[in-house]
Amino acid sequence: MRRVAVGWLALAASAAACRTSPGAMPRDGADAVVAPREEAADGGGDVADAAPIACEEGRVAEAPLPGVSAEQRTAAYWIERTRAWADPDEVLLPAERIADHDRALQSPVEGRVLGRADLLAPIDAAALRAEVNGRIASLRGSLERGEFVDARGRPFGERELAAFATRGGSWELRVELRAALEPLEVRCGPTRAGYYTAPPDEAFDRNVCSGVRPQEPVQVLADWDAELWLVRTATVVGWLPREAALSPPVPERWREALAAGPRARVTPGIRLVSNDGASLEVGARTTFAAAPGEDGAVLFADRAGFHAGRPEDGSPVEPLSGRPLTRRAVIEEAFLRLDERYAWGGRGGGLDCSGFVQEVLGAFDLVLPRHSGHQARAGTFSIGLEGVADAAVRRRLIEEAARRGVVLLQFPGHVMLYLGETADGVPMAIHAFHEFVEPCGGKEVDGAPREVLRRVDRVDVSTLDLGAGTSRGSFLERVTRVTVFGGEAGEALAGLAEYRPAAPAAMPRRETCDDTLDVALFRSPRVPRAGHRLRVMATSVRPLEPVELVLFGPDGTRYTPAVHRLGGPPWAWWVELDDPAAGEWAAVLGDGTRVEACETFRVARHAPRPAPREAGAPPWHSPLAWERDTEALYAAFVEQLFREPVGEEATWPSLQVLLSDPARNLLHDHLGLGEDEKLRLVPDCADLPYFLRAYFAWKLRLPFAFRRCTRGRDGAPPICPAAPYSNLDPDGSRAAALAAGAAAGTGAGGEVPPAGESGQGMEEEEAGTVGGNAAEPPKDDVEAFAEFLARVARSVHSATARTVPGTDASDLYPVALERAALAPGTVFADPYGHVLVVAAWIPQPADGYGMLLGAEAQPDGTVGRRRFWRGSFLFDPDTRSVGAGFKAWRPAVVDRATGLVVTPGNAELTGSADHPAYSVEQYRGSAETFYDRMEALIQPRPLAPARALEAVLDALEEAVVRRVVSVDNGERWVREHPGATIAMPEGYELFETEGPWEDYATPSRDMRLLIAIDAALGFPDAVGRAPERYGLPEGEEAEAAMAALRAGLEEGLAQRRFSYVGSDGARRELTLRDVVDRRAAFEVAYNPNDCIEVRWGAPEGSAEAAACGRRAPEEQRLRMEEYREWFRARKRPPR
Repeated sequence: MRRVAVGWLALAASAAACRTSPGAMPRDGADAVVAPREEAADGGGDVADAAPIACEEGRVAEAPLPGVSAEQRTAAYWIERTRAWADPDEVLLPAERIADHDRALQSPVEGRVLGRADLLAPIDAAALRAEVNGRIASLRGSLERGEFVDARGRPFGERELAAFATRGGSWELRVELRAALEPLEVRCGPTRAGYYTAPPDEAFDRNVCSGVRPQEPVQVLADWDAELWLVRTATVVGWLPREAALSPPVPERWREALAAGPRARVTPGIRLVSNDGASLEVGARTTFAAAPGEDGAVLFADRAGFHAGRPEDGSPVEPLSGRPLTRRAVIEEAFLRLDERYAWGGRGGGLDCSGFVQEVLGAFDLVLPRHSGHQARAGTFSIGLEGVADAAVRRRLIEEAARRGVVLLQFPGHVMLYLGETADGVPMAIHAFHEFVEPCGGKEVDGAPREVLRRVDRVDVSTLDLGAGTSRGSFLERVTRVTVFGGEAGEALAGLAEYRPAAPAAMPRRETCDDTLDVALFRSPRVPRAGHRLRVMATSVRPLEPVELVLFGPDGTRYTPAVHRLGGPPWAWWVELDDPAAGEWAAVLGDGTRVEACETFRVARHAPRPAPREAGAPPWHSPLAWERDTEALYAAFVEQLFREPVGEEATWPSLQVLLSDPARNLLHDHLGLGEDEKLRLVPDCADLPYFLRAYFAWKLRLPFAFRRCTRGRDGAPPICPAAPYSNLDPDGSRAAALAAGAAAGTGAGGEVPPAGESGQGMEEEEAGTVGGNAAEPPKDDVEAFAEFLARVARSVHSATARTVPGTDASDLYPVALERAALAPGTVFADPYGHVLVVAAWIPQPADGYGMLLGAEAQPDGTVGRRRFWRGSFLFDPDTRSVGAGFKAWRPAVVDRATGLVVTPGNAELTGSADHPAYSVEQYRGSAETFYDRMEALIQPRPLAPARALEAVLDALEEAVVRRVVSVDNGERWVREHPGATIAMPEGYELFETEGPWEDYATPSRDMRLLIAIDAALGFPDAVGRAPERYGLPEGEEAEAAMAALRAGLEEGLAQRRFSYVGSDGARRELTLRDVVDRRAAFEVAYNPNDCIEVRWGAPEGSAEAAACGRRAPEEQRLRMEEYREWFRARKRPPR
């Protein structure tokens, strides 16, 4: 059996009742025993021992409370209202998930176990003694400092403090399991005496840690002294008087049933009778342990012992264990306790706020901790509201949480059960609380608004606006954490959700250990080796949290390395071990008994010897297929490769730098050939998506296909051959031979369109930089891959990704603007030649903006990330010449009949289960429609206008800072090539060419910058066109917001600064306002032959322009003026 430390002592010092001081809000966690005065308060409004309050103080607030109608105090009203946002009968947690939830709470959260104590497990006596002594020492310190007084308002003297002496040595444990026979009060400290905050109110004894309900199990731990026992319940440790009404010890045969068995409820007032003649009249809110092996019977205790009994009138016993959690059932349970008496710490059988929540959710076998602050961490997930000042944002977050499950609202010292919004949009909650404060008109002598304290002292329904306009604020303003019991967080809360720990995942039987395409497990390297890093990855196409990814070694040892989480959707988790032992291993993804995926694999003692490469063999064979699991892993691979902390600018010298980093590359050295140290992959923007996809396919032995396409021209979009090249047919020779054989009637494999079909004008690019030597046959698999990738680089270009949406002959196809269709790895092609790869979705935070990040490569090989917005992801729905937008990879499929790689057409992909559906949604409507739809995906909740403006300014600033780097690169080239002039292309080739102009001129970047400036200047008007997207009503409020945005825009442009180094070596500082004012100059500022002052639009005759020492040739400047109209119109010319 396992030995457990008693981790509930701090709870005992903090589990009292729902009443908080405005001057010293309670602290959570370990501070409980350090500052018990603050921590002991647990959720019921505000104390009367603060500064005196004027008006008619202390009057009882009659029901219904302000703003609440009689109807709104009924369960029926709220069950019906729930239908407005959710199904009241939706099963949020089935019984088996509840059991796993309870097991999960046994895992420490921030160093504290939140769940029930295992009253059957052996006790770690040393840990118990250490914690008890720590508690006593802390309490004594508080008493000595005068933080508490006795019932008469006097400080504790030496005589009273004598009870708070720590005990050295080893005091004897005496462990007996009993049951309470009447309501009891567990004391926080080893004394019967109460202690209070001054002035004392005997209703609020800070030495009451928790009430104990009749028939609740109580474990006697030790004879403390002649008067007290040291005891614990499932949620608290403390002291009871020896004369407390406890049963005799439970018989051995019923110990497990009482301590950990299913619970049941009997109608209050009914009498239980047993076969041995014992009887008990059932009190309100009493639950019983189900009698094992006796249907319809419960265990009850009296002073004589324990009995198995049934209702005397034959009425049924209501099982509580096994009940699913639904909104309807929770509301009904909560309203069963309406008007129950409020009592600090549950004194005399009353309810405090956390006791109310504990009872309501305990009716479903959810065992919550005693303290409200700990309950806030005990849900499926929770979100923090600290720092969220906007009341509208707070309400939206709470409303979204209510769509996910049952919601608790917590602030220091208090917890409430959220009911929802009324038909008039007023948010309400039901809770047990003592009092609240409300304005009562006029002002105090010091000028403060007059306010009055109202006593409630019951379980009741209140609005969240209660307390608004007072010094303490409304409940809504004070909420610090929203806790959800139910499903996963969803896209709207994904960036905020803090999930509970997973319950330890169980190892299934070997015959049932398996994964699926929906939830799959992978490992790397391909052949794991003892003593070398092992990485295990799990993917899922549906949300699964909370889960853990755990490994079981050959000897059964359970390994729980740190879990790294990615994506959503799809989702991924990965772990690694540095030194696995040889033998049979298993990996499990799950939460307790919920096993989502399982796989067994062997770790070899030695690395296998590489097989010699066969002459004429393809770059790699492809025994595996692109399906849901491999597509999900590809998304995870891309996201991890480009992962960086949110808000940090990220650029790298080349793709190879990322691939060579084991912390980034999930498939680093996957083949065991040291392959990532031998490659040199430096793609440009058009190559980047192909290099990533081919690299991944090579590592996992998946098929890969590509085409050579025309570049297209105005009115003539790019055209690609029907049949692709592939890793199985790199040069198209096999496809050509099969096609020739079919044409000659040989029947050699059937009709296969040749790779060059429709290929008039096919263009072959210059070879990219990939390493390898094409002059000789590759000597190993690494060289073979490098040569293949060089062929790909010579074949693809920016137009390859811009094929029109209706064609089947393309490597990529358009998808719907849906979150699941735009996973990392998806390609974005703009209308003008730039290509990006979706790198990550950054979920929207509580009071800020989310982001979609794209990875891009530059002509010089550098790789970076840029956020999605109008100034960086350019889009045009016109498909007459190009097909821009987001596109997924056509899955490469091996035709087993011919041995060639083929790709499915649009019709096949429309209903695919393994790949995003083909869709032309992007091209319906205008560019505005496209950006609005994308904004809704990136910001699933309305974004406050000020935050949205911040995002716009951030993006504009990023564009300017990136331009600083590009212009500096051009300056460096000029310095390294004194006297040289870079040739300027003509016409459309200004934007797409090769050589130094492509590397150092910035026409494309400056076009995007001009578009970005327009978007920033037009943002206030954009808010006015769609105020609902920013949480604004139409009318005067929207007009006021637009005016504030215009002012904020001007302020932001003036405050944000950057600098460049001038021709004279001096650093010059500019603002974004300068950039905006110089936008006309940026229409002709892209030529690297001009000095840097010209490139930054320095006004003629200014001190800044005086440092300029060179200009572009006159002929180039004349052509730039000729081309200015393109930039003024913000549109490239046709080809």
